[in-house]
Amino acid sequence: MHSLKIIGLALMLLAGTVDAAELRFSLVRTAQTTSSGEFAWRKGGWVQPPVVNHIAVLIAHQGSRLLFGTGLGRQIDAQLDSEIPWRTKRYGAVQPVRDQLDRDGINVDRVVLGCARWEYASGLADFADLPVLANPESIHYARSATPPAVIPAQFAHGVNWQPLRFARRPFYGFEDSLDLLGDERLVLVKLPGHGALGLFLTLDNGQRYFFRGDAIGSESSQKPLPAEILQMQDAKVQARLGFYPCWIE
Repeated sequence: MHSLKIIGLALMLLAGTVDAAELRFSLVRTAQTTSSGEFAWRKGGWVQPPVVNHIAVLIAHQGSRLLFGTGLGRQIDAQLDSEIPWRTKRYGAVQPVRDQLDRDGINVDRVVLGCARWEYASGLADFADLPVLANPESIHYARSATPPAVIPAQFAHGVNWQPLRFARRPFYGFEDSLDLLGDERLVLVKLPGHGALGLFLTLDNGQRYFFRGDAIGSESSQKPLPAEILQMQDAKVQARLGFYPCWIE
């Protein structure tokens, strides 16, 4: 019996070590926009915009959890009404990240803001106690841009900004990059425009994913990436992987 207890304890310690070392992520879908009601000009013709999942990426690594983006938050309707009450709300039922994680007793340590535009920053107020890591250009954009691009109410709680420092180190064609945790598993890159970020995430098995913090101009400014990197801006790709509480590891 004593030896069984020792073996059980050893297995528990081993499991804890594995959990702390591995990287995994989950796509937390907060809402879905099936159509903006506005057609866009693409490749010589008018097409209806594709389905958009408003997601945040929950990442577990090195014993901590962080969010890349926040999706639509608890106060999204009031936030939009404060500045653009005339705008039609085309997103469906909202399930804020904070509500989904609180339900399962999951805490996060920090937020990495991929973009300051309203559809990406809405949930910041739900995590008002956390530091928010962001490109200094994005912080400036959040403070200076006007509605409907940026909604001041989303930052009115007082954001604990943590400006990121990038190095002139090319990464897959992007000029500036930042190895967030020092092991090249989470690498941030600057996207063209208003301070938005891209995230390269690499799992233990070597599979690499790319997340865009902002979909604006994604086609014209998209860097050509190797075929083995899975680009995550497409709703169909996201659906194939599954949404929280499903984990990809």
